[in-house]
Amino acid sequence: MAPNFDQGPYPHDVQPASTLWTEDEYTKVWEHFLDKFAAIQSRFPAPIDRFEEEGRAKMQKIVMRMIERRAPITLVLPAFPFKSPNSTDKVLGKLPDRAEELSMERLERFCREVEEAYPPGCKMVIFSDGRVFNDLLGVSLGDLRAFENEMQAMVKEAGHTHIYFDSMDNYVKNVDDPIPEILERFNVLHMDFDTRIKTEAAIRNTYCSFCKFLERDLAQQWVGMSRSAMKRSCGKIAKQMMHRNVGFSALVDDSYPDALRISIHQYDNAGPKFGIHLIPQKSGKPRTPWHSVVCEDLDSTPHT
Repeated sequence: MAPNFDQGPYPHDVQPASTLWTEDEYTKVWEHFLDKFAAIQSRFPAPIDRFEEEGRAKMQKIVMRMIERRAPITLVLPAFPFKSPNSTDKVLGKLPDRAEELSMERLERFCREVEEAYPPGCKMVIFSDGRVFNDLLGVSLGDLRAFENEMQAMVKEAGHTHIYFDSMDNYVKNVDDPIPEILERFNVLHMDFDTRIKTEAAIRNTYCSFCKFLERDLAQQWVGMSRSAMKRSCGKIAKQMMHRNVGFSALVDDSYPDALRISIHQYDNAGPKFGIHLIPQKSGKPRTPWHSVVCEDLDSTPHT
C-alpha cells in the first residue's frame, strides 16, 4: 500500500538525468550534502565512532544512487511516536510543543540547505513508530492520533515543504491491530530473544537500554511495587518491544529501500543507519523532544 503523504507530491520528484554531469559536479553535490549532514549528525568519540572508516563510504553509495537518478535525496527517520506517558518529570503534556517545533525547523533547514546545491531537492520522511509501542506504554490510540495530527498541523502552519509523514497504518490491512500482521509478514515471531540476550552483547545492551527507559517512562506505574517486581515487568515489556522493533525496522527498510536511514539513537555510524541530533545538546548526547522539555539559556540558546 502506498504511503500517505498529506502534503501532496513533492515538487522536485525524479528529474530527467539526460544531461550528463562531470565527476566533479557529482563530487561537489555529495560533499555539500555531507557538510550539511555533519551539522545534525550525532557522533561517538573515536575510536568508537566508525563513520570515517566505514560509514562515510556506505552513506556516499546510498546518496550517490539518488543523485545519479536526479531523484530527491530522501532520508527516512523513524521517530515522533507520542509524548512520554511520564508527565511528572519528563514532559509537560500529551501534545507536541516547542521541542518538536525546534526539531521540525532543524530538519526543514537541513533539507533546504541541501537543495541549495542540488535542485532536485531533499525530503525528510518521518515514519511514526507510535503504533509499535503505544499499547505497551499505556498510551491510548486517541492520544497518539492527537499527537500525529498536531505534528502535521505544526509542519503545515510553519510552511515546511520538505517534511513528510508516514506510518504503519499505510501498510497493513488491519489498522486496528497492525502488530500481528507485521510480525508475521517479516517472520519475527520465531526469534528467541531470551537466548540472544544471554549470548549477544549488542542485543543485551539494547535490552538493558529498553529496561532503563521503561523504568523512567512508566515511573507512575511502578509506585508501590517492589524493585524486583518492577524489573520483571520492565524485562517482559522490553522483550515485546524488541520483537516489535525488529518487525517495524524491516517494514521501514522494505518501504524505503533506496532512502538514507537516519535514527534518533546513537550508533557507531558504521552504517547503514546514522544517528542525528534533533535538538542541539551541550552534552553531545542525543535527546528526543518527546522525552524532554526545552529550556533556553540567558543567551536564548535552546536545549533539553
